[in-house]
Amino acid sequence: MADDFPRDRAHIHLRNNGIREAYRRPNQLIHAPPLPARDRASHAAALTQSIEQAVESARQQIAARDPQLSVGTPGFYLEIDLPMSGRAALDQLADRRQHMELVAVHEPTQPGAPITASVFLPQSAQAYYLRKVEAYRDVDTDRGRPRNEPLVSRMETVRLATARSLFTDHDDLFPQAADEQVWWEVWLRDGRRENFEHIAEALNITLRTHAVRFPERVVMLALASTAMLDRMIAHSDVVAELRRAKDTPSFFMGLGGAEQRDWSDELLGRVRP
Repeated sequence: MADDFPRDRAHIHLRNNGIREAYRRPNQLIHAPPLPARDRASHAAALTQSIEQAVESARQQIAARDPQLSVGTPGFYLEIDLPMSGRAALDQLADRRQHMELVAVHEPTQPGAPITASVFLPQSAQAYYLRKVEAYRDVDTDRGRPRNEPLVSRMETVRLATARSLFTDHDDLFPQAADEQVWWEVWLRDGRRENFEHIAEALNITLRTHAVRFPERVVMLALASTAMLDRMIAHSDVVAELRRAKDTPSFFMGLGGAEQRDWSDELLGRVRP
């Protein structure tokens, strides 16, 4: 290959001093965490019960929807608990072919607490987890293990999701009162900004017009209560994740020198030694 710039320093220019080789990935021994020890029949029975209850609650939620609010693909969000050792199952929770999506993962803050994952399911996929559990209970693989064991054995329980389920900030930042209005970062699923703005207007939720775009998410600021967000989640498929909006120093950084001095003097007047 021709040089792109002159090589006029011969004392540090090494010639014919190497060979080119194709990249080879180094051998790695991956130790996957062991699967939880389960009694197959009892675990399948308990999981079936929690899934059936969650799906039935979802059906009732869909039946009670206000047609003036409902937007997007009819479906619902489920919240699934996994043990800390079950992180490998996160990628198996949603089947893109059935238009399911893993939208939020809440990390535990206490030792021994579960990982909580939230998944959106269209109505057409409402039996997805029940079929997985039934195969786990009744069918063996060629190696004599329960089918779907890597997924089902790591699932602890399933329930219908709420706004709290999609909240991925620190637990202390979640409002205590359902009617308290605060500013949120609303992380939207891909291609759903228009529907979000429609349902936000219907629910009298105040929005900032500016949005931050990521490859599969759009983030907008919304002034809303958790009760409003619960209604939004029950009537739409737009939300992926919720966080509390954080204060930034951008306002003060944009002030002129004289204005910054005035604000500094005002602060000094309120500070006591």
